[in-house]
Amino acid sequence: MDIQSLYHSYLVQKENLRERDKEVFHASSAGTCLRKQMYSYYDFPQDAKDKRVQRLLRLGTIVHKDIEDAIAHYEDVNSDGNEQVFIEDKIELKELNVVGTYDVGRLDVKKNKFTLWDLKTAAMYTWTTVFGRKENRKANAGRNYKYQLGTYALGINQKYKVSKVEMYLLWYRKNDSFWREQLVSPEYIEKALKYWVKVNETLEDIGKFFEDELKPGYWEGVPFQDYECGICSYKSICPSTITVKKKKY
Repeated sequence: MDIQSLYHSYLVQKENLRERDKEVFHASSAGTCLRKQMYSYYDFPQDAKDKRVQRLLRLGTIVHKDIEDAIAHYEDVNSDGNEQVFIEDKIELKELNVVGTYDVGRLDVKKNKFTLWDLKTAAMYTWTTVFGRKENRKANAGRNYKYQLGTYALGINQKYKVSKVEMYLLWYRKNDSFWREQLVSPEYIEKALKYWVKVNETLEDIGKFFEDELKPGYWEGVPFQDYECGICSYKSICPSTITVKKKKY
């Protein structure tokens, strides 16, 4: 019995059963390349993930589920009516064509304050770019995750009419299960809003002609950061040569 192949087939099957809203943008993709957003919006087929990536994604899903179950258990035992806890709660920004589901939120009823957490599993290299020594840190490390949280906060403000949203990234290091909480600046709420306005303006101005118009490396935001091309799920159909150029030097 080939257990590795069996497990991969199982993961592919679970991936295929996942349903995604179409002709909308997804909060989880906040901050990413404009061309990639158009591919997703018009439901272009994504590249098949290799076996290692499938396993990594599944590991993240399992850790998420375990922590969410623990929080739900705590809430069942300790709820006193002064707070509400939300797990995998959906937000929708109709005017921006954005939907999403955040990991964990807590509404403090008395203070009218919402605390938002999003869990990110990370390997050692990614962890180092965020929390490592100063010479190893990268200025934009976790940028898109912060835009993602800002997007959720926009949806939470609309949905629950709170006076304040406090945002945290909860980093879980896969190498040794160490974790750390990172407070995200509220400025990312406004940054997320500006980003999604730009995405929608691109959709309105260019629409289905994006393949001809949004030239990688020439159009601002295609991509925003060079590394995006190397991990893009539409790499096989995108004409970008950014990663190829980088390999030559």
